Amino acid sequence: MSKTLLIVNPVSGKGRAKNVLIDILSALCAGGENVGVCITEKRGDASDFAEKYGPGVERVVCTGGDGTLNEVISGLMRLSPDARPGISYIPLGTTNDMATSLSIPKTPRDAIENLTVCSEPRVLDVGQLGQDYFGYVAAFGTFTNVPFTTPQAAKNTFGYLAYLMEALGKLTEITAHHTRVWYDGGYIEGDLLFGFVTNSLTVAGGIVKFDEDNVSLDDGLFEVLLIRKPRNIVELNDTLANILKRNFNSDNVTLLHTSRISFSFDGDVQWTRDGEDGGIYRSVDIVNHRRAVRISVGNGI
Repeated sequence: MSKTLLIVNPVSGKGRAKNVLIDILSALCAGGENVGVCITEKRGDASDFAEKYGPGVERVVCTGGDGTLNEVISGLMRLSPDARPGISYIPLGTTNDMATSLSIPKTPRDAIENLTVCSEPRVLDVGQLGQDYFGYVAAFGTFTNVPFTTPQAAKNTFGYLAYLMEALGKLTEITAHHTRVWYDGGYIEGDLLFGFVTNSLTVAGGIVKFDEDNVSLDDGLFEVLLIRKPRNIVELNDTLANILKRNFNSDNVTLLHTSRISFSFDGDVQWTRDGEDGGIYRSVDIVNHRRAVRISVGNGI
């Protein structure tokens, strides 16, 4: 029997994990898998479970939101590459950007059925922000901390609406950061509202989307979206319109492709990693670990 580690975040997605746990175990056991179960109680548990038990299993099944998946990936990245098992993901969070990029089913029933599909796992790059890892995005800017500052109770009650409510409360806090940016073969300096370092087709709950033809999730390159401070409300509207239209090379919007990137700010700046708290930095290096993990994806990928 193959060995599988099931890591469950019981509070993700309005507590839906508790309702589908038996269905997950039934599907895995019916497929001839010997399953060990770990239930998270606090932040960091999923990372510790993945690091401790990962070398002894063939795959880790992660049940939760993008933050839980981030922890699983982070835990596996502490292992040597040949000791990292594959990952399967049952997305139960509120936004699930990573599931969208990988076409992983977002309904529990379909995601559970996807566990038994025999297909070649997708190999993915993993980013590193300072000493910490991220699966699909590291970001800074006024609204980028909304996912982890929104109370969990509000997420459970209102879902995506809770994020919008939190964002509206930050409209008066919009500030720019004077930033110096070094990347493969180039340098940029200016006042930035936002910065996204991504390995994904979509971030910010689907508000920012990249063309599939221009993004590869295993090429060792980040897609970096930098948004400069507009001079007036007209430029602000144009900037937002360009982002929504995927016009990423306009006066205030720049899209880069790079294997590593460094940021330096005039003051302390809050970052996020996969929608969770990413720490505060005045300067930070971000590097791409190419083809670092394997993850099962949706049918047809």
